[in-house]
Amino acid sequence: MTLTSLSVVVSSEATDAPALEAAVAIALREDAHLDVICLGVEVVPMAAMSIEGAAALVRDSDYSAAHERAMALGQWAQRALPPTLRTRVRRLTVASPNLSAEVARAARCSDLAVTARPYGPGGGDLAPLIGEALLFGTAGPVLVVPDREGIDWRRPFRRLCLAWNRSDEALRAARFAMPFLRQADRVDIAIVGPRGHGPDQAGPEEALSLWLSRHGIRAEVSELARTERRKADILAHFAAQRGCEALVLGAYGHSRLREMLLGGTTRDMLAEVPLPLVMAH
Repeated sequence: MTLTSLSVVVSSEATDAPALEAAVAIALREDAHLDVICLGVEVVPMAAMSIEGAAALVRDSDYSAAHERAMALGQWAQRALPPTLRTRVRRLTVASPNLSAEVARAARCSDLAVTARPYGPGGGDLAPLIGEALLFGTAGPVLVVPDREGIDWRRPFRRLCLAWNRSDEALRAARFAMPFLRQADRVDIAIVGPRGHGPDQAGPEEALSLWLSRHGIRAEVSELARTERRKADILAHFAAQRGCEALVLGAYGHSRLREMLLGGTTRDMLAEVPLPLVMAH
C-alpha cells in the first residue's frame, strides 16, 4: 500500500498545530492528497434537550458558535497549507452526541488519519473523542502525533519499533504501517514476555520476520523481560535504547471500557510515550 490520501482532524489551533504540520509534511513527501477536517462542535446538553423551548434556544446558539469555530479553523488551516500541496479543507459542524460517528465518517476514506495525542498534558477537551473515533471508526491506520518539537516529518522514520503480542490488532497495525516499515533502515520487533511456538516449532515471530523480509524490510526480534513495570514503559525504554523514531502497535486489544476503568497499554501509550505512534484497532 502507498499513501495517496491523508486526513487530519483539527479542533484547536493550540493543540492541533503539530498534527497539521506532520500531515502536511508527510503529504508533500509522499506526493499525497490531504484532507483537513476543521471541526466545530455544537454542545447539546441532555438536560436542555428535555425541554423543547430551551432545547431550541440552546441548539440555535451553540450551532452558530460551532459553525463560526469551524470557519475560523478553516481559515487558520488555509494559511498553514503550502500552495504546492493538493488539499481540501472541510468545515464540519457537528452536534456533540454525533461527534464520534461524524469524525469517523469524514476521515475513513483515506490511507492514513493523523491526529494529536488524545491523552496526557496539553491535550484538548475533544482530543480523546477524536482520537478514539479515528481508531474505532475508520477501519484504517492512525498516526498519533506527540506534542513536542524536533521531529523532522520531511523524511521517513529511519528506525521503527513494532510492538508484537500476536494479536489481530498488532498484525493489522503491521499491515497498515507497511509504507513506514518499508522506508525504514531497520525495524525492531519487540515482544514483552516469552515467545510463542507453534506445532512446527517456528513461532509467529519468525513468520512475521519472514513476511517483512519478503517486503525488503530488515527486522530483528527482541524478547523483553516482563517486569513489574507497565508494558508501555518497557516498550518506550526499549525504543529509546534502540534509537527508534516511532512505534507501531495494535490498539485496544482489551475493551475500551476496561482500559478506561482499569488502565491498559493503549491508554498508557497514548498518554505518555513521547514518540509518534502508528496504530490500528
